[in-house]
Formats: sequence, C-alpha cells, structure tokens
Amino acid sequence: MSLKVRISALLILLALPTVMFVGCKTPDSELQSKSAPEIQTEAVLSSITEEEYQKIGTGSKPEEGVSINDLKKLSVSVKIIHSKNAVKREIRIPDLTLIDRYDRVRSTSAGSFEQNNIGTDDTAESAAWIIFDSRGMSEQDIREIFKQSEIYAGYRIENRDMIENKISIGESFVSI
Repeated sequence: MSLKVRISALLILLALPTVMFVGCKTPDSELQSKSAPEIQTEAVLSSITEEEYQKIGTGSKPEEGVSINDLKKLSVSVKIIHSKNAVKREIRIPDLTLIDRYDRVRSTSAGSFEQNNIGTDDTAESAAWIIFDSRGMSEQDIREIFKQSEIYAGYRIENRDMIENKISIGESFVSI
C-alpha cells in the first residue's frame, strides 16, 4: 500500500467517529425535557402605570386625593420549569391583602393566576399581584408586613424526595 493510501485511510478512520458523534446529536427539545426541574421566583414592588390606574374599578378607586404616584404594585411570580416528569408540583403564594391589616384597607385591586397541569405541561406557574395605597409607608414598612409571608414551591419526581423552597416576600422583593 502506498503512503498516500495509508494516510487517506487513516484520515477516514479518524474522521468517521466525529461524523457519527455529530450525527447522533440529541435535539434541544429532548435535552430540555431531560433537564432537572428548577424553581424560579420573583417578587417586585413597583409604581403602577397609567394603564393599570385606569383599570382600577370604580368601586375600589382609592380615596380622594390619592394620586397615581401614591399607589404601588406588589407582584409575585413562581415557576417550576422542566418538571413535566414530576408526580407532584405545588406552588403557594400567600394572601397579598395582608397589606390591609397594617392600619386600614389600602388595597384597590388584586389578582392571581395558576396553571399546574401535571404530566402535560413542562412548567407549573402561579402569579399574584396587588395594587395598594402606599401613603405613609416606607419600603421598610412594606418589607416588615410581608416578612413572615412565604412563597412555597415544591416538586417530587417519582421515587425521589420532595424538593421544597420557601422564600419570604418581605426579604426578597426587589423595588423598581
């Protein structure tokens, strides 16, 4: 065998495993479904928008003299992603109307959403929000009110222990 034939054969033998490896690549969708479940939480305290102000129902409009700048929105969002194979998924967001126990009824509107289709959806999610009159309250006052209020998220994969996460809203919210 000539030297050129030997080198060509060697190159083909070296290249063949590379071609086979690349050809056997797992699609991204399969990689995602095999990823470990992950709990994501977010709590945000913000000013409200003009659009949110306009959507506040007439029966729950704030007191006279309250401007849009006096109103704050506390939003909480929790997701358990990559968890289609979970046999149990649970998310609990505490009652945000707790703000009304500070000194008077401060809330003007609130809402929530939850979706948890075990075995069907890859993600379970829950969200809640409240718009309230923040006059006379500091950010620290709001943190103290929600300090004992915990977001709970947990999931269990078959034949494994429950993975749980608890987060204080008052200690974790970001103010923007």
